[in-house]
This record gives sequence, C-alpha cells and structure tokens, in this order.
Amino acid sequence: MAIFSPVALDSFSRFMAEMFDEKDIISVPTAFQAFFGNPASNGRTVFSDNSLDIDIDIIRGNEKTSALIPRGMVSRPLGSLQKNLNVEKYTSFSRKYPLAEEEGDINANQILQRVAGENPYAGRDRQSRMRILALKLHLESIRRIVRMNERLAAQSILDGVQDAIIGTANTDLQYDFKRDATNFITPTNKWNSGSQTIMADIDGACTIARKNGKTNPNFIGFGQDAMSAFIADTDVRADADNRRFELLEVTTGNPVPPEYTRFVEAGWIPRGRLRTPGGHVLWMFSMTDVYETDAGVSTPYMPVDEAIITTVKARCDRYFGPPEVLPMVGQRIELYQSLFGFNPESPPMPPNIKSPGGIIMPAMFHCDAYVAPDWKKVTIRTQEAPIFATTQTDSFVTLDTLT
Repeated sequence: MAIFSPVALDSFSRFMAEMFDEKDIISVPTAFQAFFGNPASNGRTVFSDNSLDIDIDIIRGNEKTSALIPRGMVSRPLGSLQKNLNVEKYTSFSRKYPLAEEEGDINANQILQRVAGENPYAGRDRQSRMRILALKLHLESIRRIVRMNERLAAQSILDGVQDAIIGTANTDLQYDFKRDATNFITPTNKWNSGSQTIMADIDGACTIARKNGKTNPNFIGFGQDAMSAFIADTDVRADADNRRFELLEVTTGNPVPPEYTRFVEAGWIPRGRLRTPGGHVLWMFSMTDVYETDAGVSTPYMPVDEAIITTVKARCDRYFGPPEVLPMVGQRIELYQSLFGFNPESPPMPPNIKSPGGIIMPAMFHCDAYVAPDWKKVTIRTQEAPIFATTQTDSFVTLDTLT
C-alpha cells in the first residue's frame, strides 16, 4: 500500500542496538611492566625528550668482609690480606633509543558516512565524526604500544636483554643488561618427566638469586604448563598436605601481602605461598594474558614452560626517549585540538589498561598529526621510545624448558 503523506518514526520503525566494540572489553596487561619504575623498589622512570642516546651506569657490589692484619705495621706489604678499596668501578651502557610508531588515516569520504553506533537520523556533522574516528585511532595506538611494552618488559625480565627491533638476532640491536650466565637454568629433568626434582630446582634457583643478586627472592612467576606440572607433582602435593611445616599455602585466609598488590592489579594471578625445603619463602603467581602476532597467532607473554624467580624489591628502571618529529609548536597543538578535540601533550588513555601506581603515563607517548597537502586526508601518529632496564639484573633467575 502506497503512503503519500509523511509518517513519523516510532520506536518500532527502526531499532538501533547499542554498538558493541570488542576493543572496549579486551584488557591490556602490564604484569611485567609492574617491575619497572616501582617506587617501592626505588625504580626510576626517566623521560628524555631531548637526547637520542641513553647512558646507564651500574656499580657492582659484593658481600665481602674486612680482613684482620698484624698490628705494628707502618706500611702495607705486598701480598697483604688487606687490599685497597675501590668503590667507583662501574659498567656503563650507552645506547640509542628505539622507536615505536603507529599511524592511522582519516579521509574526507569517511566523515561523510555514518560511524559505528551512530543513529542514521542524528544528523551528526563531519567534524564530530572526525573526532570520533580520531579518538578510536588514538586509543588503539596506545593499546598496541602498551602491549609492545609488555613484550619488551617480559624479554628484559626473562632474558636480561631487550630488542631495539623486535625479533632481531643481531646483538648490536639489543640492549644487554649483562646478567650473569648462571642466572639461566635448564633443569636436568623436565618437571613432567616422571623423574623431576621441582623443589630442588626452585631451591637451587633461589640460592643463585641470593648469591648473585645480593637479595632474598620472594616472588616466583610460572608459565601455564610449568604451573600445571608444579601442582601435579607428587612431592609438591605431599608438601602441601604437611600442615605442620607449612611448605605450601593456598588459602583464602592467607591474603596476598601489600607489597604484591601492584603486581596483582597489573595482571599476575596469586596462587599461594611456598616455603621451600631450603628455607626460602616465595609467593607464587601465574599469568594467562596473551598477545597476537602479525600472523594472528595467540602468544603468552609468559612462556608456558618457564618460571622466573626474583624479589619485588629488585630495582628496575624505565627510560622513555624523544620522538622522531619536529617540536610541537603552538600552531600544531592548536590545529590538533581543533581537529580532534583533545590536547596532544596530555592525551587520553584507554580505560581497559591495567595501570596501578602510574605504570602507564601520558608522558610516555608522543602524539601528533599531519594533513595531506590537498587537505583530503589527515594522519594520526603516536610514537614512543622505551627501554626497560633490569638495573638489579642478577636478582632475576630464569628456569626454562620445564615441560
């Protein structure tokens, strides 16, 4: 039937369901980043916007005691037990900052079309649509860079090095924090082999962390398969049942101590407290977060067959270098704000990033935009130049190939 007079739209004429954006529910973990810049461990966060190079000085220490000498000597003989003190021997690392960059375009035709979730009859103007698209591009750029940071932080924690180009085999393109070779352990027997010695392996790693790192370890992080093998081990189960010695505690009445709160909120899952036969007390954690490779392969940040033993008091610093762009002058800042509605020097952060204690800060990112000469396209750009330095690097001991 033809209708020749206008009919007002009612609630049944057209129904628009609330838009679902999966990016809004995908959390961005910062579990490994929680070790860096932690005020509780005297970790530093350094912003260096005007220098291409970073110099890191590390002074090694020891736990030697004084020696006793015969009295009455007026000079130190050759071969004396008392040696000259030297407190200014240090290792210096000088490197160029890496660079991460994310770009996204908005063209003139896009802002003539309805954006996702827009009511077709809302009559939204082109600039409003451009601002919506710009914010989406900006937030997704931040999420991707933070996931990259987590990969780099995990590499630094687990391997003692960080890539300047992800996946490189060229040592000239890596930041090597000179971790002691004995801090990397491959147990003789895998933890699911039937002849495993899990408790002995953990005690041995704790001994090395204490010897080389000069601090008592109190944290063990498991990959998923390593955690499963640990729980399934008959000796571990026997220890867990031995309440008199309290070798293993996983109870609601045994809350996680406050010094671990930062790590739990960043993505580490607490699994209980472990007292080893050797007398070490460790809080156990695992993590299940993953990232996708360019090929779409889901990859755990924490390798499934590894474990890391350390102390949450180990100092780890993070450095953020300059962008690769000319300085943001007032006219460019004003143009950015006019086009997109927010200040590039104080950009908004995605709400689903785990960021306890200021793990993620707007100052880490450098945001700008540039317009095509014909003014038919504008490009949103976000840069970051991160280095995650395990300054107290020998406090970290990695157990690998556990399953």
